[in-house]
Amino acid sequence: MFYRHYRWLLCLALLLFLSASAVLPTFANPLEERRREQAEIQRQLDAERNNLKQHRDRELSLNQELDQLNRRLEALQAEKERLAAEIQRTEQEITVAEADLAEAEEALAVQSDLLHRRIRAIHEQGSVTYLEVLLSASSFSDFLTRLHNLKIIASNDLRLVEEHQAERDRIQIVKAELEQKKVELEEMRRQTVANEAEIEKAAEAREQVLADLQAEIAQNIRAIQDLENEADNLARIIASLLPADQGTRPQGQLYWPIEPPYVITSPFGRRRDPFTGTQAWHGGLDIAPRNGAPNFILAADDGRVILSGWNGAYGNCIMIDHRNGLVTAYGHMSSLLVRAGDWVEKGQRIARAGTTGRSTGVHLHFEVWDYNRDPLRSAFPNDRRQNPMDYL
Repeated sequence: MFYRHYRWLLCLALLLFLSASAVLPTFANPLEERRREQAEIQRQLDAERNNLKQHRDRELSLNQELDQLNRRLEALQAEKERLAAEIQRTEQEITVAEADLAEAEEALAVQSDLLHRRIRAIHEQGSVTYLEVLLSASSFSDFLTRLHNLKIIASNDLRLVEEHQAERDRIQIVKAELEQKKVELEEMRRQTVANEAEIEKAAEAREQVLADLQAEIAQNIRAIQDLENEADNLARIIASLLPADQGTRPQGQLYWPIEPPYVITSPFGRRRDPFTGTQAWHGGLDIAPRNGAPNFILAADDGRVILSGWNGAYGNCIMIDHRNGLVTAYGHMSSLLVRAGDWVEKGQRIARAGTTGRSTGVHLHFEVWDYNRDPLRSAFPNDRRQNPMDYL
């Protein structure tokens, strides 16, 4: 009996505990919540920047295609003008050939008529003519001479007729060739006009795609600006929350390493790698100038420059030893203004922002190495990089 009551009481207590647990409010750490928001904004920024890059690449490709189409249109226009001039010359040659043909046919008609009349006269008068020639001849040899002369005249007339016929035939051939040439030129011009219309249609289609793409680019830029403004606001909120966060951290002795205006684009810690798309450790703070401007990079504190030059994925890189166990690193600069061995002061201009090395856009990759503190990742004891936000 007691055992049954005990089980019942135990079940009731468990039920009450679960019910109470279900209604207990969950109080989130404000700083962590803001950092999660910051990470989400960064994810959106990365996506928008990636879209913008793809749209810019497509815009460049479309402009190149339009340039090629415009060059083809210019070539077709020149070809159309050449064909029009050639057709005009051919028409003029046909007009000349028609005039020559009419003249040749007229000459042939005159010569043929003369020959026919002479032959008809000889045929009709026949023996009478021979008798007249015989009777009028002073001698038989004179008769033969006169008869020979008549044959020569008839032969010459026939030769002239044949020459006129040959000339007429030649001109007819030339005219036919010119007319065929004109037909071919007209077909070439028709095909050129058709090609021109097709290319103009393709160009109009690409121009429409380009206009739509440029509208999307403008939308990308506005979205990026809005997200950057939101990231700025979050960065200020996070900065105001940092002193209240748990744990010990230095009292912000480092100067902000870039001249304004700027926006934090990627926080310290784990993030999605912009190149591989996988989760990876990010050992610094990425700060981007507004609109990709080459803002000046500033020394975070007094110190000696121990590196100034190319450094693999960091691109153009500067490292400064601040003589207090802190070393700061600055990556991806476009130009360097100091050399190794130089002494720099806090806030001094040391470089300009850029996108050298393993970078997806103009920004500063800023790292803080603190040899007075334990590494954040026990598996990497030599990695003394700390969250720069704890020091700024």
